[in-house]
Amino acid sequence: MGRLVAVSNRVADPRNHAAGGLAVALSDTLNKTGGLWFGWSGKVVDASRGGTPGEGELHQIQAGNVTLATVDLSREDFESYYLGYSNGVLWPVFHYRVDLADFDSGGNLNAYRRVNQLFARKLAPLLKPDDVIWIHDYHLIPLAAELRAIGCGQRIGFFLHIPLP
Repeated sequence: MGRLVAVSNRVADPRNHAAGGLAVALSDTLNKTGGLWFGWSGKVVDASRGGTPGEGELHQIQAGNVTLATVDLSREDFESYYLGYSNGVLWPVFHYRVDLADFDSGGNLNAYRRVNQLFARKLAPLLKPDDVIWIHDYHLIPLAAELRAIGCGQRIGFFLHIPLP
C-alpha cells in the first residue's frame, strides 16, 4: 500500500495534544504509518494582505514522519465556504435542522466549490502515484471529483463524520 494522504478541513499538528476526535484519530494513525496530512492552516488572510478568494499560500512542515501541508484561506472564502455553506447550510441540513439552514446566499455555494478546487490544485502536485487519499467530512464532499477533474488517478476514500439524512 502506498502512502496515506489524509485530507481534512483543518490540520492539527500531531506533535501537539489534539482535543477533537478527528484530530486524535488522524494524528495517531499518521504518527504510526507516516504520510501526508493536507488541509486548511487555520489562517485567514485579509484582502489587504493578499487574501485573494480561490488562492491560498501552501505551507509544508515535517512533524516526525508526517508531512503537514496546509493552505491559508482568504477572509471571503473563510466566511462563505466555512461559515456560510459548510456550517450554515450543510451542517444543519445533515442534522435534520433545515430550519437553521441559510439558503439565501448563492455566493456561499460558489465559495464552497472554489475552496474545494483550491484544495485539489494545491494537493495534486504533492501526490505520488501509489498514494491512498482519505478525505474527511462535509467540508470536502466535492474534493474527490475535483481531483479526478484535474487528472488524479490515485485511490480515494471519503468518510463523512456527521449523519447522512
